[in-house]
Amino acid sequence: MLIPIPMRILALILLPVLMVTACDDPTVDQWMNPDRTFAKLPQPEVPTVNQSLEKSATAALDAGDVTRASQFYRQLLDSDKASPADKARYRIALADAERRRGGYGAAIKLFDEALKEDPNNIDAMEGKGLALMAQGKSAESGRVLATVLEKDKERWRTLNALGILFVTKNMTPEAMEYFTAALKASPDNAAVLNNVGLTRAIERNYPRAVEALQQASKMSQNDARRRQVDLNLALVYGISGDMESAKAVAERYLEGAALDNNLGLYAHLAKNDELAKTYLNMALTRSPTYYERAWQNLDAVTSQANPDTKANQPMPSATPPAGRLE
Repeated sequence: MLIPIPMRILALILLPVLMVTACDDPTVDQWMNPDRTFAKLPQPEVPTVNQSLEKSATAALDAGDVTRASQFYRQLLDSDKASPADKARYRIALADAERRRGGYGAAIKLFDEALKEDPNNIDAMEGKGLALMAQGKSAESGRVLATVLEKDKERWRTLNALGILFVTKNMTPEAMEYFTAALKASPDNAAVLNNVGLTRAIERNYPRAVEALQQASKMSQNDARRRQVDLNLALVYGISGDMESAKAVAERYLEGAALDNNLGLYAHLAKNDELAKTYLNMALTRSPTYYERAWQNLDAVTSQANPDTKANQPMPSATPPAGRLE
């Protein structure tokens, strides 16, 4: 007959066994040791200051804020903790940001510094060629970009730039060959599609121009780029005589005197100067003192309609400038 063991005695018997078992099992800690426990946990990756700055610069570029991106890259280039390889990368990124925001002289100087360190740096070479083109130095730009193309035949920016150079020489068939090659290297690229659309408009192939610009707008990755493309689309609609579509697109971004001024320009380019003067007078009525550009455009339209007026009057202009090849 089994005699029940009192609970107190049972605890005294089993507790030492339990303690021995716990100590013998290597997977069990009787007491938590912070150093040993947390050493086993995966450590978080904390970005460095430079990594955070570079991420911010990239985000600014994606948002179309090249001025802010330029500021970040200049901070990175001035950093004491950047390696020589990192500084080389920052220098080219800063130069490209300067180019994109219109600081062509500063950009070329930075690209030249990069090429002094590495004469075969194709990114620096391409960037310099694009900056030279923006300065209007077509011959020098063409030589640099041709060298880039010898090294890499699929550089879409170089192919696109050479297409623009041919447009400036009124050689649109040759330009379209380069744009086609650029789109093959970078399908659905908004900048290239924008330039295709403008080139088709120069050829007076308005349906194809509209098609390309609509696609460029759809593929634009930020609001600033889409605005520029859409105003180019409005310009093409206007030149083709479709003022209703031109107004529908332009009024997404413009209103008041600015809208009327642009519609006046579109009508003038469509050779409807009576309509152009109507729109420009409306612009002046809305803002007779502030909107000086409408006065200039009205003078230009009037002088071109009247052969007795002084020659060499300036061409009317849109706000913002439309039809810019990128």
